[in-house]
Amino acid sequence: MASDSTTPPKTTRGRPRRTQAEADDLRARITQAARNLFARNGYEGVSMRKLADEAGCAPAALYSVFPNKRAVLHVVWEGVFADLAALMQDTARAHENPVARLEALGIAMTRFWLQRPDDFRAIFLIEDQPAATDNSYFATTSPAVANLALIEDAAEDAVAAGRMEAGTAQLIASALVAAVNGLALNLITIPEYDWADESAVVDHTIRALIAGFTQS
Repeated sequence: MASDSTTPPKTTRGRPRRTQAEADDLRARITQAARNLFARNGYEGVSMRKLADEAGCAPAALYSVFPNKRAVLHVVWEGVFADLAALMQDTARAHENPVARLEALGIAMTRFWLQRPDDFRAIFLIEDQPAATDNSYFATTSPAVANLALIEDAAEDAVAAGRMEAGTAQLIASALVAAVNGLALNLITIPEYDWADESAVVDHTIRALIAGFTQS
């Protein structure tokens, strides 16, 4: 005679698997918490436990998304540089003249950092370390950082148009990036100095730099 009993359904222990929306929300909360903490306390002043507390999640949940603090930092950096890349692309498209494009890129980049001082600190006041897997640095592997090539592209266009000396495109791009970062660093981290009008300082510095490379 057949038994009337049935096998109970299998159940899984522990918390149900997160939905994709929940996972995305957790990642976003952790990333925003990291931006706040890194800007406030620096990289060394932030622990994974502090980060979990700031994000409002358990340490285990944090580790399920990011294996270590450096991985969180790189995601923060990638997001910021993606925003900068979008701005640079829009700026480059708006200026056909390569000399004007260089000026516009330098000014736009500087203003980007001045409007986002916490992001500037989280990126430029924290030293990167080579990845354990392949000894690479964030700046050499980031898709967003690769958009900085738009500066050298503009310099090469200026050289091709006879507006700048041949063979100087890399020097021009390097000098412009150094000027942008130097302006942002000084204006953000030394507010007690009696700076002239911020916009005027930025505009005149970038334009003077580009003028120094420009041939009539």
